[in-house]
Amino acid sequence: MKQQEMEIWRYLEVLRLPNKTWLFSKDNTEEKIDALTKIAHDGYPSIIYNLMEFLKNDNKEIRETTSKTIAHLFNKIDSKKGYYDTLKDCAISKSDLDFYEANFPKEQYVVLLAISSLNRTGYVRERAVKKLSQVDSPRAIQFLIYRLADWVLPVRKAALNGIANYKTTDYIDSLIEHLPIFEWLQKVERTDLSGVYKDIVEFIASRNRAYLIDNFNKYPDKLRIILARHISSSLSDYSQELKLFLNDKHFLIRTIAISHFDKLGQAEIEQLLNDNSAHVRLQTLYCLKNRDGFETIARKFLADSSATVRHFARFTLKQSNIEFAKFYNENLQATFQVIGSLSGLSETNGKQYSEIVRSYLGDRQLSVKKTAFLALCKLDEESAYAFALANLDSPYLGLRNVIIEFLSHIPRREVLTKARSFYDKENYTIKKSMLKLFNRVGGWTAIPDLMIGTIDENENIRQLAFGYLQIWRARAARLFATPKQGEIERAKQVFDFVNEIHEDKQYFETNPVEGLNFYFK
Repeated sequence: MKQQEMEIWRYLEVLRLPNKTWLFSKDNTEEKIDALTKIAHDGYPSIIYNLMEFLKNDNKEIRETTSKTIAHLFNKIDSKKGYYDTLKDCAISKSDLDFYEANFPKEQYVVLLAISSLNRTGYVRERAVKKLSQVDSPRAIQFLIYRLADWVLPVRKAALNGIANYKTTDYIDSLIEHLPIFEWLQKVERTDLSGVYKDIVEFIASRNRAYLIDNFNKYPDKLRIILARHISSSLSDYSQELKLFLNDKHFLIRTIAISHFDKLGQAEIEQLLNDNSAHVRLQTLYCLKNRDGFETIARKFLADSSATVRHFARFTLKQSNIEFAKFYNENLQATFQVIGSLSGLSETNGKQYSEIVRSYLGDRQLSVKKTAFLALCKLDEESAYAFALANLDSPYLGLRNVIIEFLSHIPRREVLTKARSFYDKENYTIKKSMLKLFNRVGGWTAIPDLMIGTIDENENIRQLAFGYLQIWRARAARLFATPKQGEIERAKQVFDFVNEIHEDKQYFETNPVEGLNFYFK
């Protein structure tokens, strides 16, 4: 990074050279153009501050290339706060804005106006905002909105007038695109923008309702959620808009449909009850809980795939005579709602039915196998332990991870012996998992294995082990348990071996095990 910064500053020095040093000297325009091109490619937005002076270079080609470079760097700014922090101190005068208008293409001129609208000087901001209001470009809208919260009143008024100029159907998509900025400004600024925001929303969601509905699905999730919220506030009955919400791909928008539950028919309610989102299903059940026949509906959700939905269903049916553990066992016997029933059995302490859970450990479906194991961890720990030990090197990462989490709390000798064997023989992914297990186990038992990881042939494994070793050091001060003599001896032997290899191979800038022998005295 430092090398790159030095290169950037060298390019800037090239730009600061006179275009010609004496009458018959060689023209250096090509060299300066090359420097600007490299700045555009390798530079960062804060460099814009240093480039502004070259916008008024005597050489037209240098001016235009500088403008393109600034526009390119400007596009790299990716946060609202970043605009102001990066551009507030750029050297710009009011007269410069007229120069930009006369000398640069519209697209680049708008970028320069945007930069000027963020200037520390209020007079420059006001002039820039007025010009943005007249430039007839969708890109101007974003920076006019920023200035609606300006601390200088004339700038705020100019921005308000500017936004009004863009409140036309030609710019409706640009206004929609920047609705999140309004919401952000209302949270972080002290200026009350509720009036102008309400006016923009009315223009979009009421006066241009038909356009909005026809084009609703083309907007990204964040915008659709905002738009749906505003459309929802003026729904009268079951309508095209409500149907749009029900069929939207984002669960939060489908949830908005639930706020109009009284307008939904049975088909729409069934659709929500079968929604992929647990949140939508749960909210729908809440809306139905006081209706006749709700117990029949709730029973269908006792073995839902969501723990929250299952809990709600059991809670609402707690006065019924349902034996929940027995209910789940019967489902499993019939291979019905298997995943929800396995989880439900573990949640209702159905230990007497652990045998049926064990039968699902061999299921072909990985999600079922994994859920059965997790249920067994609560219902029959020894059976879960036997399965975990036998499947410690499972080829399925998801299953392997839950096994490691379980075994890390039961670090018996045979677990660690098997893990070490797998580390020595198995592939890269298994090695990563075994290191993860050693890290979870921690303490005096696992430190030798983490040290061994730092000399692995694979660099990624070495780096992973190094990270885990740092975690071990941080925890070492809290290792109150006295290590066994055998653990200390093994740690010393491994340290001597690993330390010697690090001194020889120099895998890291600093020896990762240096000083660890302090803990093994």
